[in-house]
Amino acid sequence: MESTEKKKNQFLESILSGVNYMLPCVVAGGIMLGVSFLLDDLSINPETYGTNLPLAAFFNNNGNAMFSFMLPVFCAGIAFYIGGIAAIPAALMAGALCRDGDSSFLGALLLGFVVGYLVIFLQKILAKLPENFTILKDLLIIPLISVISTALVAQFLVEPVIGKLNLLMNSGLQSMNGSSQIILGAILGLMQSADMGGPINKTAYLFATAALANGQYVLMSAVLAGALIPPYVTGISSLIFKKKFTDEERGQGITNIIMGLAGISEGGIPFLLKDPLRVGGACMLGSAIAGGGSVLLKCSVMAPFGGFFILPLNANPFGFVISVVLGVTVGVVILGITKKEISETKAEAEMAN
Repeated sequence: MESTEKKKNQFLESILSGVNYMLPCVVAGGIMLGVSFLLDDLSINPETYGTNLPLAAFFNNNGNAMFSFMLPVFCAGIAFYIGGIAAIPAALMAGALCRDGDSSFLGALLLGFVVGYLVIFLQKILAKLPENFTILKDLLIIPLISVISTALVAQFLVEPVIGKLNLLMNSGLQSMNGSSQIILGAILGLMQSADMGGPINKTAYLFATAALANGQYVLMSAVLAGALIPPYVTGISSLIFKKKFTDEERGQGITNIIMGLAGISEGGIPFLLKDPLRVGGACMLGSAIAGGGSVLLKCSVMAPFGGFFILPLNANPFGFVISVVLGVTVGVVILGITKKEISETKAEAEMAN
């Protein structure tokens, strides 16, 4: 039992390592993108909104550049926690392959573990080499073998399987587009909290982004409303129900409230990993209410990112705020009722061991 618990903790800590390295990229990139839409002039050219004015283009281009590092850094953070510095080159490449392919967040997560344990394996079998080969081993042999092996795994295993899964989720959403818009808005909102920046979250976002090209602006508002729920539910709950969160979590909660201004949901991942049932359930219900409410109140927005920064651009900003506040309130109440105090959680863990 103790060995199983230890492995579980190592697994979660590996993912948290990736998340902690990734978050600065997400925060910086997300805020810059939000500012770009706030500063731009929509009337110049709606199709290039966010880059029409030079200052807006500056923030948009650099924000997108930061976002492009998100998956490589996430993958490298996991691999580094497991295999050390030697795992970074292959993991950066793996994350870039997932970013440019269809496997996205889930593919980067899986390949982070693959690279980390592959490097450990290579270090063990090459440990008997003479000391004269140490530099050659660290600078050439391990990086080269790990990069080639990871590329093969990514191309022939991860990308076909995970990529197909992501495409199936998108097809499922496409099939619902003709049904009730309120239900679809609730589902898209819920998906924002399902994994808080993972493949389910990104599938909903990409679906809403594609809808923008077809002149459907209601769904993007629903997605943005749903994305605001995780940072505010976790952040506000950690401040109200202090006995149910650690000092570290309360500090993260304050950060989440700030990140929420830009609609960055990834800050909720550490909370989700530690208590997936309660945190995930509370946030998903809150996001579903926010997404469905946004559609019900006829909220729509042309900007694909920005959280509260782009509130003035919404067709019904007051309705958008009402939807988000209602979703956050429901999420906070549910999390406050269901989440146990830290002392109770520790006692249950000790009894289980």
